[in-house]
Amino acid sequence: MLALPYLSALFFTGPEAGDFLHNQLSADVLELDAGQSTFACYCEPKGRVLALMLVSKNEQGYCVVMSRSLTAAIAERLRIYVMRTKVTIEVPNDCLVIGIRANTESQTPSPAFTIPIPNSDQYLIVSEDGTANANSSSSVEAWKCLELQRGVSWLGTESSGEFLPQMLGFDTLGAVNYGKGCYPGQEIVARTHYLGKVKRHPRLLNTQEPIQPMPMDKIVVHHVDKTFEAIVVDSAPGEDGTGYVLAVTRMGPELSASKIEFEGQPINLIT
Repeated sequence: MLALPYLSALFFTGPEAGDFLHNQLSADVLELDAGQSTFACYCEPKGRVLALMLVSKNEQGYCVVMSRSLTAAIAERLRIYVMRTKVTIEVPNDCLVIGIRANTESQTPSPAFTIPIPNSDQYLIVSEDGTANANSSSSVEAWKCLELQRGVSWLGTESSGEFLPQMLGFDTLGAVNYGKGCYPGQEIVARTHYLGKVKRHPRLLNTQEPIQPMPMDKIVVHHVDKTFEAIVVDSAPGEDGTGYVLAVTRMGPELSASKIEFEGQPINLIT
């Protein structure tokens, strides 16, 4: 079990909690049964992703995991749209999010919600007891590396509202349902998908050195004799002395990358 300090949660309760989330997020929340989860994007009206969320349904309502740095601001923004909807949005004062692999024998904090991570053998445990112990036998960086390799970046204050879901590859996570009804930014997200006008794509770069550029830093990606500018979304050091950088670039997915430049320094990639 590993405490993930960069994550927190929101709780949505009330008879219309599901409808409220369904109308605000890009995933089909109403399809969830108790114990199921889905990634979802919360977008602004121009389709840019404000936050990536992991939404889970339970007997009490819905638990939504997201970046701790965005939790308070997103909760405040969502409350504006509650109006007469019968839903309560709670920001827990003391919340601990724990990562755990399937079949791991450990004592789960109580009270807690267990949330399966789609398409993986991992779970998140959300405990309202922020003092609960978590056995950090592996590092937070190692867990984050696995997230980046699956295309999961929770965004933060710097990168919130900067990219369309497709630029980040969030549609491949199942975070976007193109067949559902309206939500903020839905028209632009759907038009981009159906017209195929995504000119920027996510690229996970495995560097030979454990560099950690900050979100929204600019790097240059090299392909043979061509170069492409890229914007960093997230990064994490690897356990083997390498690094992982998730960036958004106009470089086509079919092109291979051999090295990058960061702060004027060339850094070779593991291909």
